[in-house]
Amino acid sequence: MLDWQALQARANDDGEFRIQARFWNAIVRFTCGQESTRIDMRDGKIAAIEPWFGTMAGNLTVTASEDDWDALLAPIPKPFYQDLYAATVHHGFETAGDTKHYCAYYPAIRRLIELMREVKHA
Repeated sequence: MLDWQALQARANDDGEFRIQARFWNAIVRFTCGQESTRIDMRDGKIAAIEPWFGTMAGNLTVTASEDDWDALLAPIPKPFYQDLYAATVHHGFETAGDTKHYCAYYPAIRRLIELMREVKHA
């Protein structure tokens, strides 16, 4: 889907992400079609990003088809793909898990998606 190591470096160096993610400790899973990626958040930084294997549940899961991820990560997204919440209401994105991680850290998730766009089109 994208260069995950570049995303980790960019997010950990991004002041806006670091402010929004402060105190966040979670395991986040992004699933794109059949491929899943695990993001370990520790004290507001991305500690690790690796492929997701097995059935262990994370604190938060974001799932969509490859086409939906491509639309969300487009340089200029179409309407209702510019934001994860809108994409879950109007398109094929699904979020699951502990709502504390989704609600409290939604600004960090939004910023992470913006950084994903940047990394994908760098």
